[in-house]
Order: sequence, then C-alpha cells, then structure tokens
Amino acid sequence: MRVHRATLLQFVLPLLVLQLSACYRPQVVVGPDPPAVLAGAPAVAWPAVQGLRLHVFNTGTNRVSSLLVGSPAPWRPVPAFVIEHPGKGLVVFDCGLGPEIAREGGAALHPVTRLLFETDSPPGSDLPSQMRESSMLPADVSTVILSHLHFDHVGGADAFRRATFVVGLGEREAGTSRMNGFEPRHTSWIDDGAWRDIDFSRAAPYATFDHGVDLFGDGSITLIAGGGHTQGGLAALVNLPGGPVLLAGDLVVHFDWLESNDVQRIVGSPERAADVRNRVRRLAALAPTLVIIPGHDLAGLPSGRGDLVVHRSALEAGRPAAN
Repeated sequence: MRVHRATLLQFVLPLLVLQLSACYRPQVVVGPDPPAVLAGAPAVAWPAVQGLRLHVFNTGTNRVSSLLVGSPAPWRPVPAFVIEHPGKGLVVFDCGLGPEIAREGGAALHPVTRLLFETDSPPGSDLPSQMRESSMLPADVSTVILSHLHFDHVGGADAFRRATFVVGLGEREAGTSRMNGFEPRHTSWIDDGAWRDIDFSRAAPYATFDHGVDLFGDGSITLIAGGGHTQGGLAALVNLPGGPVLLAGDLVVHFDWLESNDVQRIVGSPERAADVRNRVRRLAALAPTLVIIPGHDLAGLPSGRGDLVVHRSALEAGRPAAN
C-alpha cells in the first residue's frame, strides 16, 4: 500500500520533535548592552499625539508546550488592539485568534503546530466580533499592522477588506508554512498592492532601538524593528496623550520572558531576540512612564486612562481556558 508523503510527514514529524525535545534545556542568551540614551525622542517629554486612543481586547488563550518553554507552561492571553487615530481612522495592531479556533479548537491548526500549542477562544471572541460589539466597524479600518504572521496574530485579518496591511520586510516570504505556525488562510486573499513592507535597514535609531519608522509621519505610531522571533517581526510604540505604550508583539512574549535571559525555543534568531529584549529593558529604565504590553501578557494594564480602554475580554485574560 502506498503511503502519501504528506500523510507520512504529518505523523513522523511530531514524533521526531518529541524525541529530540524530550527534555527542555534553557536557551540562555545574555545579549549585548543597549544604548543608554533615547534617540529620536526627548528623555522627559515624549511627543504625545492628541486624539490617539488605544483599545485593548483579548481573543482567547494559548499554552505553549513545555518542550519549547520549559515548565510551568501556563495559559496566556492572545490580545489584539485597535487604535483610534485622529487622521487615519481605525488602525489595528495584531488580530489575535480567528473564529475558526472557537469552531474547531486545535483541529484548525497544522498537526505539528497543534502538537506544540494548545489554543482556546470562546465564540464571538475574535477581534472583528468584539469590535462590532464596541461600535467599531471592521470596514472602517484603514491600516492593519501585523507584528508577524503566526496564527495567533493574524486571525480575523480577512475581515479588514479595505485596509493596508503593514509587515516587516521579509515576513511575507517567511510566513508561508503552516507547520511553523503561520496561517495563510487569513492573509492569502490580500493583493500585493494592499501590502506595505517596512524596510528597517536604512531607518534611523529610535529610543533605545537600532531602527524605527514613523508609520504616518506624524509621530503617532513608530514601528520598531524586531527580527528575533520571526524574520520580519516588529513592534509599535504608540504615543498616546497619557504616555507612550509599546505594543511589543512577540518581540516580548510575556513579562517572564522579558525578565529572564532564557529566550526559550520559540525564536528564529536567539541572538537578535536577546538584543531586542535588552533594548526593551533599557527603554523601560529610561522612560518610567512607558507601558509595555507583550504579545501574550496583559498583567498590570493601567486603569482610569481615557486614552487607553481595556475591554472586558482583556480583564478576563487570566481566566483558564474552557477546555
């Protein structure tokens, strides 16, 4: 009987992963010492942009296998964000989990991804559904910034049919394999003309980072070069009226990751991941008013700010998954 090659890989690869990763070993990378000054922004008065407002949602929870992150491996939130911009309308940063996770659970993922990630999303938790509940229409979104193209950051992107999609240069070329956690079903419909690939190679330093790009040329949203987690990964520093917020994507996966020198086995380039991690640490030390929101951690969100709206789903982010 002939066994189809794809079917064989589907079952053999997970076994190989289990065998090779039977015991987690920390991937400790100290990394270089970052700059001790803020470039492109005053050390005291950040260039806040009046009229900016950030909405924080949570679309579900993930748990990464202890084979990749060690133990314990807790359930962590999967946030998505909407920025109200006074001139550009609605801007999305990351889309979280898609509605297929609520319908199918882990069965929606590639078998290898399913081996390494557990995921859960209650019905109606996808970003487009929550936006509609909050009187924000997906059709009004002008720009979608994707920190990278992993499945838990692009879900629901296909609801934003009028938007320009912003990614780091090289991310689209790298993000095609479902086995590596990419989910092209949400982005394959996008025409080439609707993409904006950010080339950081000639961009000037910003804050403590080696490269930053002013997305709209008005100081409202500065994109930060990553490249550690995935090839074209990025973050966004949003200069809200009440103080700057760093939407870190998976440049900072969670606060435990930020506070450790173990970059874990979930990065494409451990050395670059450690470099960016150190730059975030230094920025937090130099700019104490900075709010950092990692890719999978919603701890310590500020309250009582009119320019930073934390929606109910985000407040429930610590709740364990339903299954």
